[in-house]
Amino acid sequence: MKTTRIRRGRARKFVSRSGTSRAQWPARVASVTREIDIQLPPELKEDWSLEGTAVALVDVAKDRLRLRFVRPSLPEDESTTLTSSEEAALASGGVEHVPDDDIQLVQARAAVEYLELLGTSLTIDEAAGRLGVNPSRIRQRLAERSLYGLKDGSRWLLPAFQFASKGLVPGVGAVVRKLPSDIGAVAAARWFSTPNPDLRARDDEETALTPLQWLLGGNPPEAAADLAAAL
Repeated sequence: MKTTRIRRGRARKFVSRSGTSRAQWPARVASVTREIDIQLPPELKEDWSLEGTAVALVDVAKDRLRLRFVRPSLPEDESTTLTSSEEAALASGGVEHVPDDDIQLVQARAAVEYLELLGTSLTIDEAAGRLGVNPSRIRQRLAERSLYGLKDGSRWLLPAFQFASKGLVPGVGAVVRKLPSDIGAVAAARWFSTPNPDLRARDDEETALTPLQWLLGGNPPEAAADLAAAL
């Protein structure tokens, strides 16, 4: 029997199938409001390909649950795997090797974040409608890297963190241009939403702001852009 943790939210829930305490999600990913045990259906017990699965996406529709399992794999640019030289460098610095189970859990969490990012991103046409421009202008901005885009198959998607309730987040284009060209979508979204000690409001120097909070507060984008360039 597997221990199932469900995060109450909108239509999509996240389930952890690990029975250990270390499988608990960070607060920003999940907030547990109920914990129940669910007996696996016979067809899932016989499916050995699910043994490496860390999480499942669950859609709740009236009295039915629809499970879609996410294996701990990511697009190549979102990989968290270290090279042998990187592992050797960490070991020489006294950093212990991370167990494979822990790596799989981290990768599975990132995979869920990636799927969330895809689900909330805008297509080129949607972004054009939001900004009141032609789709060709969105493609132009993707090419000049004043908007962040990711490829989902043959189509471009634009993560929603760049968009305010009306238009774009002020100054976001200047910051996106400075992001490393090879930074993955999950890493970019995390950076924009993580408090940075170098970004503090003048009237509250005790609280670190996220790059998005910094920009939305009308602060100079150059400060956030310099931090982006240093990633």
